[in-house]
Amino acid sequence: MSYGEITKQDVLVQSVLNFNPETAPVEENPFKTCCYELNVFADSGNSSALRNDNSNIVKIIPKQYTITMRLQKFVSGSWVNQDTLTNDTYGTYYAQGFATKDNNDYVGYALSWRLVLAAYGIGRYRIAFDAAASGAIYSEEYCLRNFTQQAVDGSVRIKYLWNSVIGDKDQSKQRDFVGLNWWNEIRIAPAIFGNKKGTYEVETVRYQNGKERAVKKSFKEEYLLLIKQLPSDLHDVMMNDILLADEISITDYNKINASSFVNQEVEISGGYEPDYSNGKALPDVSVTFTDKYDNRRKLYS
Repeated sequence: MSYGEITKQDVLVQSVLNFNPETAPVEENPFKTCCYELNVFADSGNSSALRNDNSNIVKIIPKQYTITMRLQKFVSGSWVNQDTLTNDTYGTYYAQGFATKDNNDYVGYALSWRLVLAAYGIGRYRIAFDAAASGAIYSEEYCLRNFTQQAVDGSVRIKYLWNSVIGDKDQSKQRDFVGLNWWNEIRIAPAIFGNKKGTYEVETVRYQNGKERAVKKSFKEEYLLLIKQLPSDLHDVMMNDILLADEISITDYNKINASSFVNQEVEISGGYEPDYSNGKALPDVSVTFTDKYDNRRKLYS
């Protein structure tokens, strides 16, 4: 090579999965309520979407890993493989590489809990994303229960869509879901959604005699989501997965609710401020939403 020449080569940087993240050596909070149950429900005798939950689980995996997905159930104190996920037996199978962004493969499974219930019954489940000798990462743990009105009372179900680049719990990273249209849902309890109210805006004209006439009125309803005793991991899910989503809809399952809300389409309004007072390990939070659409208006001729 003569002096003054520059050679260039394109290089893909391969990221590495951390299968064993470190935690601070801090003694467990003795006042913390153990084992928050992320409940999912299914009804073997009724296929209604409102009586059957789904969990659409996706992971972003560097291409150098080969992932095998396994459905696991907690049996007699340990996790036991129930089946290897390679088809649509329990929902919709998304093979590794169904989407590829930069140097990462996407892999996932949309679990229909009704199908899991039919195959293996109620119990505690998770999906293992096994990278063979490198280790494994896991989904959230779900407690599958039979749907009854009494069992779901006091819960809300939130559906949300990812179809853009969104943030991550790790502030140095982003997640690219552009073009994926990835729906997910989560059921949280104890929680209640409602307390709707509206803020009105009025435009008027004033006549020479001093009379004012309204030429336009509009309002957007506001809603309050109150969640009790949520662990920090699920606060992260609320902030990074749900409230940054492209679409959000909420269904309330509280029998004491003054109104009915089924797939109510909303958008976040205001802040997210859990109540950590008095050293609460499972802080409550109130979140304000507004209507997704702005059609509640009246125009005068």
